[in-house]
Amino acid sequence: MSVHIKLNFESKEDARRTLLAITPDNTPLPEGLEIECSLDNQQVNVRIRSSRSLESLAGTLEDLMSAIDLSMRTSDSVD
Repeated sequence: MSVHIKLNFESKEDARRTLLAITPDNTPLPEGLEIECSLDNQQVNVRIRSSRSLESLAGTLEDLMSAIDLSMRTSDSVD
């Protein structure tokens, strides 16, 4: 299974901050799970590949989206 998420931000700096906030969460990963994150101008791209259960993938997505949400709320309070 794989999931590709594209998040568009208002600024490249917001995208960069979010990418930095979620990148440390990518290691160490359990066996059967791969996460690739990249920055393309004002867009953060996240690709998750999993040979684990659907529940495991859903948990990974929930954790990732929570980290992104926290990063965005923190960024809003700092700006």
